Amino acid sequence: MLSIGFLKAENHNHSIDYLKMKRFISAGQRPVKRSLLTIFFGMVFFMACPAVASDRVLGLSSDVNSALHYLIDLVRQPDTPVFEAHHIDPFLDFITSSKPKDVIYRADDTFDAPSAYNDFSIDLDLKRLADYTMDANIPSFVFWPSSLRLTTWTSVHGGPEQLVRLRAAVSKFEGPFVLRGAEHIAITPDQNTGTYFSYDIDKLIVFSPYKKGKVLITIQSQQAPSAVGKKGWVLGEDEQWSYLYTSEKGIGLKGLGWADTQMYDSFNVTVYYQADPQTPKVTCGSVSWVKAGWAGINMVKTKHIHRGLTRVASAFTAVMENPRLPEPSALAKTFSKTEGLPTPTLRRYTSDYFDELQRRLSASETVWKKVRHSFDTKNFLDQMTRDEMYATLALDYLKKVLNHNPVMERHPF
Repeated sequence: MLSIGFLKAENHNHSIDYLKMKRFISAGQRPVKRSLLTIFFGMVFFMACPAVASDRVLGLSSDVNSALHYLIDLVRQPDTPVFEAHHIDPFLDFITSSKPKDVIYRADDTFDAPSAYNDFSIDLDLKRLADYTMDANIPSFVFWPSSLRLTTWTSVHGGPEQLVRLRAAVSKFEGPFVLRGAEHIAITPDQNTGTYFSYDIDKLIVFSPYKKGKVLITIQSQQAPSAVGKKGWVLGEDEQWSYLYTSEKGIGLKGLGWADTQMYDSFNVTVYYQADPQTPKVTCGSVSWVKAGWAGINMVKTKHIHRGLTRVASAFTAVMENPRLPEPSALAKTFSKTEGLPTPTLRRYTSDYFDELQRRLSASETVWKKVRHSFDTKNFLDQMTRDEMYATLALDYLKKVLNHNPVMERHPF
């Protein structure tokens, strides 16, 4: 799961007049324009993102990097031989090792993109984790509410029944089992810039017995540069999982709204490892490479990717460990029976959602001042696809089930 924070606007009182700078840059020749853009965004970046002195950045060892490349080659090269678990030994050893708290780890520079590593543990059996996250009837974005707006399988090699077979393999401790497909992803607004992106990925899921335990691995590779980023809002604290999406291209920072941003490339490897089949505890280790920015200039740093990975881990843990989370079969039944709801029904409920959200936001002068110029229920509805309306309602329904401050009391589920 990817989330980036490549610009943190903690100081809006900069001495640069951004709009004048934009016109000045636009008037220059191409080589000069690129150099000025680099200098300009570098100035903004360093003013907005002061270094965190307490965190050292260290590279992963060569054998860990080799294990990661083995996994990424599985998704990038469809003709790669069957998965062999011994290739990931160095990565699993690293995931389960003790590490200093003041260090951020990064992978190598093979993909010409910055990277970061993060790990965490969750009190859950791997079978239960797979039953939730690998069911085609349950929208997977509800398990990563702080980072994913929506996800849609665009293809699954062998058909959707492969997901059923994958869950059976995890249940029976049989493997290795490999599932290959592609997904369309839209992510939530960045915490600092408000920008959100949509893009397509190739995805591989591997289950395998490993030593005395078992592993579930997801590997993804971005197919092409994302659509140009659009402006969004994080409403309140990020832990509330409340976001607003506009159709306006650009970046949601004062003076920088004109900047067209893109995610140029990204890769992710995430391993879920249950070392003891009798103990419901899964250790998760994830590495992401992300290249994103303006005008072909990458503005992402290792610390931003690490911040995004910890954001992903926090929300995922909060959902999966919530005692109010329904059983996988109950969630699957709820969502599968509503998948075919008429679009007018979804539109009516989504309209109610925005009306209630507006009442809630307008009660907070600080928040409403930020978003009121963008808040237009009719415009939101006109720009939203059916999948986006469904995703909005599905997330709010989950928040109601989890007692996590939902916007609405009634949902069409």
